[in-house]
Amino acid sequence: MANDTLVQLTENTWVITGPTNVGLVERNSEVYLIDSGNDKEAGRRIRKVLDEKGWRLKAIINTHSNADHIGANDYLQRLTGCEIWATPAERAFIEYPKFEPAFLWGSFPVKELNSKFFEAKPSKVTNLIEADTDTIAGDLEVVRLPGHFFGMIGIMTPDRVLFLGDCMFGEKVLEKYKIPFIYDVAGYRETIGKVKNIDADHYIVSHGDPQTDIDAMAEANLALVDVVETFLLETLEREMTDGEAVKAVSDHYRITLDYSQYALVGTTVRSFLAYLYNASKLSYEFRENRLYWKRI
Repeated sequence: MANDTLVQLTENTWVITGPTNVGLVERNSEVYLIDSGNDKEAGRRIRKVLDEKGWRLKAIINTHSNADHIGANDYLQRLTGCEIWATPAERAFIEYPKFEPAFLWGSFPVKELNSKFFEAKPSKVTNLIEADTDTIAGDLEVVRLPGHFFGMIGIMTPDRVLFLGDCMFGEKVLEKYKIPFIYDVAGYRETIGKVKNIDADHYIVSHGDPQTDIDAMAEANLALVDVVETFLLETLEREMTDGEAVKAVSDHYRITLDYSQYALVGTTVRSFLAYLYNASKLSYEFRENRLYWKRI
């Protein structure tokens, strides 16, 4: 976790800012982490913070199962015996991380996706956050955040700090990567609208600066989705295959594809195609064993 900084937000809630922001909720010297960071080194930094403060790690609450959010789970759980909390869908990926590269590639993945960025070490989920679970650990409110991944959640603390996982992204992240990873476009839109109506004192996205007002970030993310949708509809005035649509988007946003970007951008573009088709804005046709998409 390079260039990380421990920031106290309220009396009992902290965040370690870094490539993936990690939340800490402290109660009587016991700590609940919100995600664990991207690798073992992140875990070592967290352990150092806990040791310096004299805190004991009680549990890791995973917002979702992407490798950069569960990367230190294994290290910290083996070191401390801590609990790990997650929703059922995310549990599958946490306990069997090979699912993530396979999902992104749509089959047995190329070896380039078998890296810590896509495949963390497995860890054991000890506490399931079921669909009817409203609070956990006594007074931590569970907020459902569909869109980015299968069963992502956020956590609202009693002192009004809202941890948002990857339901939206900071300005610098959007500038760098152009298009965020989105699994469910309709869910992504719905979640951002929902978060805009949640009143909190601090909003912590996993990739971006802590905010005291979420409106500007929310609008930037919604605007990006609108722009991608409009571009695809305009581009698909002529029919295209999936691959041609991925190339068109990548060229337009000046994204240089490698295996990693091909997996991420390709999956997101196909999610947009499915979203537009399900909204009756696209049609498809199989011809000469190729699938073609076209605007209606």
